[in-house]
Amino acid sequence: METSTFPLTSFRVLYPQFNGVGDDEIDIIAQSALNYFSACKGVCTNELWMLVVAHMLTLRKMIADDESPTGVVTSVTIDKVSVSFTAPPAGSDWSHWFKMTTFGQQFLALIKRCSVPQYLGGGGERSAFRGVGGRFTRGGRLR
Repeated sequence: METSTFPLTSFRVLYPQFNGVGDDEIDIIAQSALNYFSACKGVCTNELWMLVVAHMLTLRKMIADDESPTGVVTSVTIDKVSVSFTAPPAGSDWSHWFKMTTFGQQFLALIKRCSVPQYLGGGGERSAFRGVGGRFTRGGRLR
């Protein structure tokens, strides 16, 4: 993925609710969005990038409109103004932040789907390889 060119044309088609936002503002948000996920060579990368940008633009709009992006309102008191929020169920602060918008929730689902598992060899594989001097490590067997 070329991180210097955000797919603005695709973004405008997929997310028409942001047509009123200028190209320069989207480009700045897009460069900032790269801090929230690692660009990879996968097919999902541009989609992930656009979802993070849409998430960040939605949060910015909510804050500008004096809406609360912090969670669901659970209780309200009118006299002496008291408002309580509940956070969506999340395993981490990162997950909680993304669950504040539907675009963030889509991002979490897609990143889980598109992430590539990694394999780290264990002791069984390592015992079959020769070490320095031609000897098998661990005597060629598991301990």
